[in-house]
Amino acid sequence: MTDPSLLAGRYRLLERRDRAGTSWRSRDELLRRDVTISEVPLPPPGPSRDRLLDQIRAAAGLRHPGVTALHDVISGPDRLWLIMESVEGRSLLQSVRADGPLPAERAAEIGLRVLDALAAARELGVHLAAAPDSVLLAPDGRVVLTGVAALGSADELRDLGATLFTAVEGRAPHTGSRPAPLTADGAPLAEPGSGSTASGPLAPLVEELLAAGPGHRPDATSVRLTLERVAPRPAHGGHGDPGVRSGPRRTPVLAAAAAALAVLLLGAAYWFWPRATESTAGSTAGSTPVALPTAFARTPDPCALISTKQADDLALDTTPTKKGKECEWKTNDSGQPPNLRYTLWISAFGFTSDEAARRNYARFLKETRERTRTDVGAPLTHVKPVEALAGIGSEAYRNEVTNQLTYNSSVGFRAANLVIIVQYQRGVPEDANGTTGEGALKTTRWILERLSRES
Repeated sequence: MTDPSLLAGRYRLLERRDRAGTSWRSRDELLRRDVTISEVPLPPPGPSRDRLLDQIRAAAGLRHPGVTALHDVISGPDRLWLIMESVEGRSLLQSVRADGPLPAERAAEIGLRVLDALAAARELGVHLAAAPDSVLLAPDGRVVLTGVAALGSADELRDLGATLFTAVEGRAPHTGSRPAPLTADGAPLAEPGSGSTASGPLAPLVEELLAAGPGHRPDATSVRLTLERVAPRPAHGGHGDPGVRSGPRRTPVLAAAAAALAVLLLGAAYWFWPRATESTAGSTAGSTPVALPTAFARTPDPCALISTKQADDLALDTTPTKKGKECEWKTNDSGQPPNLRYTLWISAFGFTSDEAARRNYARFLKETRERTRTDVGAPLTHVKPVEALAGIGSEAYRNEVTNQLTYNSSVGFRAANLVIIVQYQRGVPEDANGTTGEGALKTTRWILERLSRES
């Protein structure tokens, strides 16, 4: 019997790597290896589709240590699924936000690696993006490009200027009226109030690369010569050393060159990057309690307890549906495999006193423990006994159940005179990697942070 949670009977999609919903951390069950799968919408039959397929074929032949490798392509009626090598690490943008600016020498080293990858791709007619969130810094010292630029006139060197600025300044450049480089979800990288003037030995080069008109920017040869003057000279040492110009091990790593390509044909940009590791479910449950008001004057709107960005992080449509005291969010793409379809419910109940809330919390908990069937009468299996959670509101419980088609993880908690119920559901019979359980706990943390701001 075919497993409905496997793509093409082989690939298990585990979690999104990007907020745009186009790239997934996945598992090749046949070869037992991790892969990245990127979803590419197909344009209608015609020149645009032909150009897209030509780019994918060209990307399949690209072998370079600075780009991620394309293993396979699965074709659907309206989309392609690109099976690519999985490369761990953080984007340059994530790295400087977490650790601060890089020395000019290290930034120049990264710039030279990026130029090498761009040149190798360009020889095959493949255009890569070199923006701060599409330049991946791998733990072994490799610099890997994961983004795709436009088919025709890719502005690769201007993207490189934004990347170098971000590396040495620790923030994205403000480009004024000029089109700003974009993040993976299509938002401008520029931060309000920040200037576009860099400092240090790379400042003149960065200013030229960020010039408004292409005619005022240096060519690739001039850029390379400047970076080589700033970068550390080749030293003896192991391959993959971040400070060694000699480069990384030559493993077959490659660019997801077509991952965002179809969307770019339609005038948008898709980029993807590895997600930071989340806390485990166990550590989440034992986190430091959030300080909450001792009483709530009103019952909060359940639809306002999480933001649109938070809903998007949970792979949900950002427009919820309210039904009385309950709010519902769904994955708004019927074309997704069942294991990538999620639903979130948040219910909020307000009471006149803590004691009334305590009685109703106890009633909800009892009903949860005793429930053995779904609303439509299907048998329901408790994956584990209902357990108490410490550090969440005044009291809290966690429950995980399955009807062998969907998996539901719920958290119920009382905060003074409020009772909040969170349910996060996924179209799989079991939650082997803990995605559903962590989603419910993550949502609960967000709600607690929201409630802590109530006066």
